[in-house]
Amino acid sequence: MRVITVSKDVKVVSIARSSLERLFASSGRTELFNGVVDAGRKTKTIVQKAVTKQMALKAGNYQGYVVAGTRGIPRRALLAYDIFGVKGGTDADKYKGLRSVGAGTRTARKFNKGRIDTDKGTVQSGVWNRPRIFKRSFEANGDFYAFRPPSEGTSTHAPKIFWTFGRKPDQPRGADGKFASSGVKYGKLRRLYGPSLMKEIPEDESAEAFFLNGPVLLERAVLKRIDKLTRW
Repeated sequence: MRVITVSKDVKVVSIARSSLERLFASSGRTELFNGVVDAGRKTKTIVQKAVTKQMALKAGNYQGYVVAGTRGIPRRALLAYDIFGVKGGTDADKYKGLRSVGAGTRTARKFNKGRIDTDKGTVQSGVWNRPRIFKRSFEANGDFYAFRPPSEGTSTHAPKIFWTFGRKPDQPRGADGKFASSGVKYGKLRRLYGPSLMKEIPEDESAEAFFLNGPVLLERAVLKRIDKLTRW
């Protein structure tokens, strides 16, 4: 007959059981949640820097636009941390490479190639790190604009940015002495804005930075908290 003897270290078993109880208790979940928050905050900073580069923002717009327009919301019930943008596109002149080019320049010809005449523009930008010229774009009084497509409506009334003031002896007048219409039709006008922060954060370099760094930081932060709870 073979006799099998099993011995137990009661103290060790008791400590292990106590550690597991702490891990699954409400205090343990709080520790895990705090680990998620630690990792989320660090990941948020990395994502903000990545999206700044992705959007080709000029220096000086990181704090006032990116940081101010990005939110990090912890979700205790899900043990999660949401990172998202709350700002739409800002003025296009905050982006690198924005300038007005002559309609006949090599740059204008390159980026307007294949466009019909009414779609050609003169405002070049490096937004999204991809040089381009906006359709129907132009500069006026130091600001940048673009006409909307003719399909969205036209008017013989000139947009305010085209208004001129003072005596106009050469402008034609009607029989009643009032200024006559020039017959020119203008499309609806919009100011040029750059890309939207809320749309850019989950895309391209920003998303890549999140998936590359987030899981590593999360594992490191949570394991640190678990080690604290299960330490004998």
